[in-house]
Amino acid sequence: MFYKKETSLKYKALAIEEEAGAEEASYAIRNLISSKKLTIEATVKDPVTGKMTTMQNTVLGPCSIFKTTTNLETDAETRSRFFVLSVDESLEQTRRILDIQRMKYTIEGLLAVKESEAILERHRNFQRLLKPIAVVNPYASLLTYLDDRLLVRREHPKYMNLIAAITFLHQYQRPIKTAKKRGGESIEYIETTIEDIERAGEIAHQVLGRSLDELSDSSRDLLMGSHRMVSEQAKASGKKREKIEFSRRQLREYLNWSDFRLRAHLNQLVELEYLIPVAGKRGEPYRYRIFYNGEGLDGKKFLPGLINLEELKERAKKAGMPGRACPVEDPERSRRELVEGFDG
Repeated sequence: MFYKKETSLKYKALAIEEEAGAEEASYAIRNLISSKKLTIEATVKDPVTGKMTTMQNTVLGPCSIFKTTTNLETDAETRSRFFVLSVDESLEQTRRILDIQRMKYTIEGLLAVKESEAILERHRNFQRLLKPIAVVNPYASLLTYLDDRLLVRREHPKYMNLIAAITFLHQYQRPIKTAKKRGGESIEYIETTIEDIERAGEIAHQVLGRSLDELSDSSRDLLMGSHRMVSEQAKASGKKREKIEFSRRQLREYLNWSDFRLRAHLNQLVELEYLIPVAGKRGEPYRYRIFYNGEGLDGKKFLPGLINLEELKERAKKAGMPGRACPVEDPERSRRELVEGFDG
């Protein structure tokens, strides 16, 4: 990546289909995300003088990067620079996927594919209408975020950028305001609304809550399943939950998981001490006890530390800020620009 052409990655989307094939590029990826550019110096021979000289190569960003991996133990430094999403491995999702796969071979499926292509094209056209404009968040000083670990120094900007991105996408529904610099130059900007923060909060609970979670989604599903199984056994036997022991086979049959899938995520639970091995040496089958009290048992992802929306509105009211979106000054102009741009 360091030796690509100067603008070959600028404003591009870089897709890495499998992280295992790009491990050596992790350092370059981190630099590109953080510094918005890559710079390297190398020693080469001058073709004219024959002497060794230094050559510098710069690859400019910014660049959007996404990658996939099946590895649970991803590099922490690289991971902290990404939004982390997981595949839904539930039985319900598998059934939905199979339904869609079957539907593709029907006339309804054929029509749906054509319709989806038209929808995608419409979305791309709308994205082309977005104009560069500054985003100001007047509620920034009223917001809160989790602050009990170093990782949030990288996670917090993701939350703020998420709010800004939502505001940016709604630029045609926001009045354009102007501020003047000391030299007299004017800067146009749009302002974040309470609604933008609410939308960002909904996404943050799903995405950033996952980024701060020490468990992968599947490992957490396994933890929840283990908790249910142990609770049922404790109720049936009259024993305390912490006294119940179980084997991998019992867990595999209870959850209907494959042995490969179970082993991968079971190891993570053991390493993080949610499950404690109590047997398994000298040829004995492994048995475990669970050390988990059911926190977050409803399965909902959440990001602790975000200010409650009602509290934010109350603070904004006390500070004399609007508690809802401000209408655009000239809605007809915004509508006209959208229509003209879309038709063009």
